[in-house]
Amino acid sequence: MIKKISAFLLCFVLFTVIPNFVWAAEKVSIEMWHAMKYEKKDAIDELVKKFMKENPDISVTPKAMLSPDVRLYGNDYSFLYRKIIQGLAENNPPDVAQVYENWTTQFVEINAITPFSHFDGSEAMSKKELDDFFPIFRNASSYDGVMWTMPFNKSIYVLYYNKDLLDKSGVKIPKTWDDLKSAAIKISEDSDIYGIAFSPTVDLLGHIIYSNKGWFISDNKAVFNDDIGVASLNYWNALVNHDKAGEATFNSYQEFLKGNAAFIIETTSRIGSLKNECKFNYGITLLPTGRSQAYQCAGTNLAIFSKDEAKKLAAWKLIKFFARKENNIELSIKTGYLPTRYSAYNSPEYQKFLASYPGYKVGIAALNYGITQPRISAWESIRGFVNDAVFDAISGNLDSKDALNKAADYSNGLLKGFK
Repeated sequence: MIKKISAFLLCFVLFTVIPNFVWAAEKVSIEMWHAMKYEKKDAIDELVKKFMKENPDISVTPKAMLSPDVRLYGNDYSFLYRKIIQGLAENNPPDVAQVYENWTTQFVEINAITPFSHFDGSEAMSKKELDDFFPIFRNASSYDGVMWTMPFNKSIYVLYYNKDLLDKSGVKIPKTWDDLKSAAIKISEDSDIYGIAFSPTVDLLGHIIYSNKGWFISDNKAVFNDDIGVASLNYWNALVNHDKAGEATFNSYQEFLKGNAAFIIETTSRIGSLKNECKFNYGITLLPTGRSQAYQCAGTNLAIFSKDEAKKLAAWKLIKFFARKENNIELSIKTGYLPTRYSAYNSPEYQKFLASYPGYKVGIAALNYGITQPRISAWESIRGFVNDAVFDAISGNLDSKDALNKAADYSNGLLKGFK
């Protein structure tokens, strides 16, 4: 009888006096939203499984937010952004998600994400760990010296070229934008194909603007319609409409693969698939220079949206896991994105990988001159204005100056309402 009473009292204490005993046994469940697909999605899924095996008290559900209609929503990242904004409006955001730098600015301003300084003690990342990230990535994730996001799937723009076509026309690898234009015209004349294929976007305009020490935004004002911006857009416009050596297309990579263009400008994320799909000899080099070297970076970072402390800590553990050296190596090798840490790049595993994919060395070299697009909140909308300007100019609807002035007017109107 006494034993039965003792057992009853023990159960009573455990379930009423010390309720945390039960709670501690419960799993913390979080969601990770991303815009990855194919082998990149598979790589994330595999690493998440590995994380949960190491952390049996945390359950992670990766959710790929992929656009159901490109014409309506734009690309997958645009769709992800919309879903995050919708989630915040409905007070149901993801616990952790991919974000671009300009999204981060907006999320910081509305107190939607958590800075890394929130985590201290044994959970904090040491200065040595933080200094291991390439400076361009670490700085792009920081605001006023505080990191708010973790560098994740990063890449940088480089120039791809068809070696066979260059050799046939006796053209050297271009070093400047004038070199590229001359090479594209010569190859187009010799081979009756396009010298270069490119996507008519804001990124295309940025390649020349930044390499000539220009900017998109300065002192909270659009300046991409200055002389540098107009000359940059005229460069691409002339290649298409005057020189007949350029093709403006949103399928430039496929045009290159088919041998229909001698040059394309793409990020380093294409290197892996190019090696598997390309049937001719090709090369990878730094983008041409103008007055300086400056290469636009691409890719996202991971941010923590959860307000629940238990989920917030679980999300922090997850993004630290992704950033861990061995996992950064695995993600880079499986997806083709650049490693984000010196230790990952210098590791024997990644150096062995480079022996088969030497093009990534070009990307790493470019990081020394890497630059990110504006991080202001309004940039997501301004990108659309500039995209329209590039399209209008190249399609002949407006001349370059008028197209960029129109976009700048819209942008400045928008900027008045933003910090």
